[in-house]
Amino acid sequence: MKQSRHMLIVEDSPGDAELEVRALRQGGCELTYERVDTPEAMQAALESGHWDLVIADYSMPHFNGLAALKMLRDRGLDVPFILVSGAVGEEVAVEAMKCGADDYVLKSNLARLPLAVERELRDSEVRVERNRAEARYRSLVDRLPVGLYRISTGGDILEFNPALIDMLGFQDGDTLKRADVAELWLHAEERARFEAVIEKEGVVKNFEMEMRRRDGSIIWCEQSARAVYDAAGKVGHYEGVLVDITSRKRAEQEANRARDQVRDLALEAARLRSDFLASMSHEIRTPLSGIIGTGELLSRSALTPEQRRQTEIIRSSGEMLLTTVNDILDFSKLAAGRVVLEKLDFDLVELTESLVDSFAATARAKGIELALHADIHMPTGLRGDPNRLRQILNNLVSNAIKFTQQGEVIVRANRVEDTADDVLVRFEVVDTGIGIASETQGRLFQPFVQAEGSTSRRFGGTGLGLVIAAKLAEQMGGEIGFESAPGKGSNFHFTARLEKGLEIVRPWMTATATSCFNGMRVLIVNDSPATRQVISEYLSSWGIENVAVGSGAEALDLLKLARPGDEKQIVVLIDEQISGVSALGLARAIKQHSDIKHNKVIMFSAESAAKNTTEVADAWITKPVRPSHLFSGLLELCKNTDGVGTKTIAAAPPSPIDNQPPQWRKAVRVLLVDDNLVNRTIGAQQLSVLGYTAEIADGARPGLELVSSRRPDIVLMDCEMPEMDGYEAVAEIRRREGDTRHTVVIALTAHATEGDRARCLNAGMDDYLSKPVKLKSLAEMLDTWVRGKLNHILTSEQHMTG
Repeated sequence: MKQSRHMLIVEDSPGDAELEVRALRQGGCELTYERVDTPEAMQAALESGHWDLVIADYSMPHFNGLAALKMLRDRGLDVPFILVSGAVGEEVAVEAMKCGADDYVLKSNLARLPLAVERELRDSEVRVERNRAEARYRSLVDRLPVGLYRISTGGDILEFNPALIDMLGFQDGDTLKRADVAELWLHAEERARFEAVIEKEGVVKNFEMEMRRRDGSIIWCEQSARAVYDAAGKVGHYEGVLVDITSRKRAEQEANRARDQVRDLALEAARLRSDFLASMSHEIRTPLSGIIGTGELLSRSALTPEQRRQTEIIRSSGEMLLTTVNDILDFSKLAAGRVVLEKLDFDLVELTESLVDSFAATARAKGIELALHADIHMPTGLRGDPNRLRQILNNLVSNAIKFTQQGEVIVRANRVEDTADDVLVRFEVVDTGIGIASETQGRLFQPFVQAEGSTSRRFGGTGLGLVIAAKLAEQMGGEIGFESAPGKGSNFHFTARLEKGLEIVRPWMTATATSCFNGMRVLIVNDSPATRQVISEYLSSWGIENVAVGSGAEALDLLKLARPGDEKQIVVLIDEQISGVSALGLARAIKQHSDIKHNKVIMFSAESAAKNTTEVADAWITKPVRPSHLFSGLLELCKNTDGVGTKTIAAAPPSPIDNQPPQWRKAVRVLLVDDNLVNRTIGAQQLSVLGYTAEIADGARPGLELVSSRRPDIVLMDCEMPEMDGYEAVAEIRRREGDTRHTVVIALTAHATEGDRARCLNAGMDDYLSKPVKLKSLAEMLDTWVRGKLNHILTSEQHMTG
């Protein structure tokens, strides 16, 4: 059903009005209407009601259609207006349309009127809805709290909303339109950067800048804009959004200031903690130097068994306290993020070999089998921090031995990933110890938590070692973990990503070995399954045919099955501590085996290989077995198939603290400068025991005079002394000597925090020793500098003794 329309008909002739109404109704238009024929009547009609459409006669005695149209538009009414006329002429229609009429219909053709009315009503509805939408949009734009604008390519502000006026501090839109856009930008370079982006990309999003308001105050704004292109593809204008973000920026600045304050407080707290730890380290290490040094010196003197036992208690207690101090320092540095890993070239196989060697005596004292399986095909040259890597392994191996009462501890190092630039290495320390209870496992990597935390405390320690190891492994690009079961032992493992560095030549790996080993068959006799497996894996990787057995009887049974005439050399590897049989007796039986043409015996011994020489063994290798030592021992036998005398393979190198120090040390003059009487006393005795010629100074100034007058070869300089410290003293030594002489100065200090070594070297010292100083480390340090910088002393002494 069609909607009834309310129409105003401006017509002086009632008959013509009736004809128009009839035509509309015949055309299907439902309507109500009112006829007026004067201006006053039309004015009253417009004020009294709402009209959907106006039809007006072009010419009337007292009124006309164009005047009616003007009256309608002057009132601001957007009502469809159709002009009807009895006059025929194009000029009438043109005039009507120019004045704003929507259509023109001749009275002689009223049949067209319904169509015109329907079209104009429809267009009016569309126009009204569009106007409403525009009004809603304009209302929304006017109420938005952000600035909207349209700017010409020349920089003229074309359109904007009220929020932009308020944001930029203008009184009205006219003053804003007259404003110079360039002056609104606080920084010209920001505007240039903004324009460069929009010119290149056509759009800019979330551009932050500072703007100058009309009153000169500064606000932070965030601007997003886009270029609007015309039909020809050229930029017609720009339109965008401007948001005042001053409050947000102030909040950010406040947050940054608060964060900086928190950071400064944290840094100050860290500094105070670091200073405290450094001070405590110094104060604790100073008496420890006396305790450990005295214990070490006493152990080298003639003592009764009870005195020696008590001396060992002193020494071991001092070592335990030193370990505790070092753990606390490391934990503190790692927690503060102050540990920076070094990048040095090293051989991982050599590192792991020396590691297990350092634990050999401890494992032997507990009757534990200690074995190493290192991937010998690991790249020889790796780059990383070998000291921190060894620190992790030291902790894990030390724990494994500590918590293992019988059985074995196996150390493994294998490649997991191998790329062109680096390798990911997995380290494992497997033991047959007491294991870890399930309720403890979840807390194992927390500070001060121990696997064995009962009040009986059979095992000591700070509970920091695993925390330190975990943090170091993380810094190396790896992770740490473990598997354990009570009563069955544990497997602690971690990974580390190491760069590939310069290739390091392993002298024991020769190119001729493969062909030599092809003519060799090896029998492993060892009652430890893990050790048998490790040695077998080494041999297999070198291409050596091998069989492993757990007893001497099995070994003899296998040898009886040897094929007569077999030209392959048979080498038997026997563990000296094999149970159930005498290892030497087994070796003798093998040597007397008449059916084997080339039978050789290598004996593995927990004691120093240099002490074991018998006619039944062709070579002795000290346990734990290094792959390098095993390789060299087999190669030596391979090259001497016609018979060799008893060889000592891989005997321990001469100790730098043997009871008979080398004679050349007497020619090395060492000046010890320290203000502490205990340190001077212990240091002088240590130098005497090692065979060096020692002089003592009780402060920096006396030390300087002795350096000038006595010209010592090496100076051991304490860093913290009254009146003048060691750093000032070495600076004065360097100033006095200039380019004419360089006395070797080694820092000897109780400071052991991160950066102390660098501080000493930067001050002009040549090397660094942290107190308490042990005889071995002191001897190695001094010997190294004698060989490196004072080689003339060695040459002179050798010439004299020769």
